[in-house]
Amino acid sequence: MEADRERLRAAMLRSRKEHQAESSEPAAPSTDLRSMLQRRLEARREATPRVELPPGEVATNAQGTYWRRTLRYPREHVHGRTPLAAALRLDGERLGLLAKEPRFVSLHANECLFFDTETTGLSGGSGTIVFNVGLGWFEDEAFVLEQLFLRDFDEEPAMLQAVAERLMQRPVPVSYVGKTFDRHRIAARLAVHKLAAPILTDRHLDLYYVTRRAFGKDLPDCKLRTVEERRLGLVRDDDLPGSEAPVAFLQWIRDGRGQVDRVLEHNRLDVLSLAALLGVLAGR
Repeated sequence: MEADRERLRAAMLRSRKEHQAESSEPAAPSTDLRSMLQRRLEARREATPRVELPPGEVATNAQGTYWRRTLRYPREHVHGRTPLAAALRLDGERLGLLAKEPRFVSLHANECLFFDTETTGLSGGSGTIVFNVGLGWFEDEAFVLEQLFLRDFDEEPAMLQAVAERLMQRPVPVSYVGKTFDRHRIAARLAVHKLAAPILTDRHLDLYYVTRRAFGKDLPDCKLRTVEERRLGLVRDDDLPGSEAPVAFLQWIRDGRGQVDRVLEHNRLDVLSLAALLGVLAGR
């Protein structure tokens, strides 16, 4: 019995000494771990190629310079399975009824400015930057799509001035949920730079509400992507969700590697969908 106790004491003593020896070994400095992680992040960043903007031009107005891209589509261009020209033959009575706005009974598509924005956040307020604006309108025999984009924050006044000029030319903004979101983001940034534009006008055609009244009972929801698939016949491949656009833009501003090319493609499709959807909703 006594021998067993001695063996147990000896084993406990050895265990205590081994533990003390392990505890006395110097730990690797935390700075080494931080340095290793930093090197890995830098290597991954370097392996990601820089993203170039699609072909465009540098334009100038009274506020400075800004970047824009202009695309022209024939009126017969088919978006999904819907020709854009359908919006040029509006059934005013139907549109006025669906929009609950008698003034839209006499609306012509040539008065419309189709627009969609991409911003740095969804929370709103003057601190939310509108970094991409897509504008579309019918002109002669074409549908013109213009995309404005901030290459740097100091280009914002010039970009907003360009938006204001387009709004002056075509007095009826057409959007999707823009009446409650997009136009207020633009208005807030215009106010910051003391610029004026008819963006908060009463004659604003928000196709979200028109779509909900026309198709709400037949669709699982009235998200634009659902409406595109079920009513326009458009299925987007490799589309960058709008929720990821802020991160892509801020990363591009930081190191040129954010996927802003995909943001612009998402925006382009949104604007074309607005024109096509107006034709589906109220085209004769």
